Amino acid sequence: MEVAKGGYRKDLKQFFRSKMEANMCRYYRYTRELYIYEWKEFEFKGIKRGSRYYKPDFYLPASNRWIEVKGWFRKIDKTKLKRFKKYYPEEFKRLRFVIPDKYARDKANGEMIKFLCDDLGIDFEEIISYKEIEKYGGLIPRWE
Repeated sequence: MEVAKGGYRKDLKQFFRSKMEANMCRYYRYTRELYIYEWKEFEFKGIKRGSRYYKPDFYLPASNRWIEVKGWFRKIDKTKLKRFKKYYPEEFKRLRFVIPDKYARDKANGEMIKFLCDDLGIDFEEIISYKEIEKYGGLIPRWE
């Protein structure tokens, strides 16, 4: 599954960092879920070096949830998320993660699950599997 490929999407009239993000936007439109893409940036005050800001991918006003779509975690991503949990614990509690396939048995997926569950304390059941959402792709126009 290819997860990268950032760029402008004509159908959505917006730039996305990955096809997963663009498809999540299409999915929210298809399900009529109100969303805001990259709505708010959180600052880590007092941090002088490294990751000083974090911006979740989506905000879902109806459920008051933040959504982070991740194909993989780079070191900088992990730092941002750990800082988000430390500096904004109440917002962090409302953060949900979409990863390619939470049931895959490969090393990269295992490392993602370990980071989310062990390092961030995310309940496995709250992780969203993009593979499950992808099943709707045939019904959604312009799905990538």
